[in-house]
Amino acid sequence: MSSNFLDYLKIFCKSGNGGAGKIHFFKNRRSKRSFSDGGNGGNGGNIIIKGNKRLKSLNTLKHKKHNLAENGEIGGSNCKNGSNGKDLLIEVPLGTTIKDINNNILLKIHKHNKNKLLFKGGKGGKGNYDYNFRSKLDLKGSPGKSKWLILEFIIYADVGIIGFPNSGKSTLISKLAAINTDIKDYSFTTTLPNIGIVKYNKWYTFLILEFPGIVKGSNKGKGLGINFLKHTKYNKVIIIILSVESKNILQEYNIILEEFKTYDNSLLLKQKIILISKSDILSFKKIILHKFPTQEKTFFLSFLNPKEIKNITNVLYNHLK
Repeated sequence: MSSNFLDYLKIFCKSGNGGAGKIHFFKNRRSKRSFSDGGNGGNGGNIIIKGNKRLKSLNTLKHKKHNLAENGEIGGSNCKNGSNGKDLLIEVPLGTTIKDINNNILLKIHKHNKNKLLFKGGKGGKGNYDYNFRSKLDLKGSPGKSKWLILEFIIYADVGIIGFPNSGKSTLISKLAAINTDIKDYSFTTTLPNIGIVKYNKWYTFLILEFPGIVKGSNKGKGLGINFLKHTKYNKVIIIILSVESKNILQEYNIILEEFKTYDNSLLLKQKIILISKSDILSFKKIILHKFPTQEKTFFLSFLNPKEIKNITNVLYNHLK
């Protein structure tokens, strides 16, 4: 997987320790009696997780494996409390799940600009001015909470595009979402997920995701595309795109289905659309069409024909609305 895209990361997080309370006495000049005036320690900083829809991967965290909130300061004299430690804010992309190393889920981040408390900071210790004689003086602040965590990011997208290299995935998403992608005539042009926004009308948009190309193996697919199959989780529709230039379109289709079955059998139950691309160079469409399962909707597509692009957009809208 390219280092330019991270969807899995292990980091260490620790909330701040509570500051110790202060033991201090002062003497009033008018009295021989001493008075306690030691302040409380400050609370440790919290670890806060915030969703950010502008982030597209976990890359911003890869160079900071240890994330520590500030400790609370020690209490002072004259009844002065120590300052609270600053919270540490960690921003993650929407669709991030945070787990401990035993795979227990701690947080799921789905909302933009929404703060969630991961670890609360330790409580500051009591100074002797706040001492209750009926209870034990808790001078020492409590420690913060620390754990190694696993962050897993899954891309939100309504539609996923899956196919072999040079099948037309990048061209399709560039036509549907009107975005510029790096399109060249060689394998592995797309090595990272590519996401675009399709504007159907003034009121409706949907997200579309291009997966890196799957590569042929001996009996099944392998390579970049397979590593990203977990990002099909939120796909309501999966487009399987196949090129008429392929030596064996049906074999490629079956390889993709086999990979779905191997990764997660429930993928076979998702709504799928078959697109046979570059159909402008094909003369005998019916020869190919009868080979595919009748339950799957199959469309021939020429990228040179705007009407066919519009038709695919309509088909997707009807499945998603």
